[in-house]
Amino acid sequence: MQKKLVTTHSALIAVWAALIAVSTLLPAFPVIGTGATLSIGDAIVVLGGILFGPWAGGIAAGVGGFIGQLIAPHGNIFGPLQFTISIAAAIAAGLAMQRKWVYPMVGLLFFGGVWYLFPLGRAAWATPILYLLGVLACIIGWIWGKNWLVSENRATMFFGVFTCGLIGVLIAQSIGNLWALALFALPAPIWFSVLFISPIERIGFGLIAAAIGTPLLIGLPKISVPVGPALTEEDIDDDDEWDD
Repeated sequence: MQKKLVTTHSALIAVWAALIAVSTLLPAFPVIGTGATLSIGDAIVVLGGILFGPWAGGIAAGVGGFIGQLIAPHGNIFGPLQFTISIAAAIAAGLAMQRKWVYPMVGLLFFGGVWYLFPLGRAAWATPILYLLGVLACIIGWIWGKNWLVSENRATMFFGVFTCGLIGVLIAQSIGNLWALALFALPAPIWFSVLFISPIERIGFGLIAAAIGTPLLIGLPKISVPVGPALTEEDIDDDDEWDD
């Protein structure tokens, strides 16, 4: 059974990587000050972690993100290593799916703190406030989210996928903002100009992830393809102490 599960997931990871790559061709929002655009792939990336776990999802995100850079260069803001941001987003969302909320929460606080090490970051002091939305999502999930992704209530499951996806998207933004600050030296007025747009964009990505991911969490186990919490229970029984 274990061997069959791994083989199945190898195929699924390849399919998901291809889906991520193709979805980078679909622009979603412009990135002000850089001339690049965010794509629907930013929502698909986090679903890899939610469906397949942080490590398998991270592999899919990395492969798909790298290929996406080649076929959709309009979305490549940071150069050849941009795909590593996708890996981090998928891992964070996957850890949230496994109820290991503390790791993405610490990540958000860490990257938010690093922001203030830059003079331009201190000038654009309000930018990391957005990351508190992800910290709040981690806290809410930590307290109330134990059974969200296995709930028979579809609205509850949808909210669970949205929460995990939002956390992954915000991890990606916290890293991407640091890269943009270092590479483009964008002045504080530009950062302040997107302060109220960014939360809407990130919530939108979270909703897209939930709209796509919820039916998959429901449907795939019905055809004997374990995903999400079902996969976690089978694969990491020896690591249950991490859930405490």
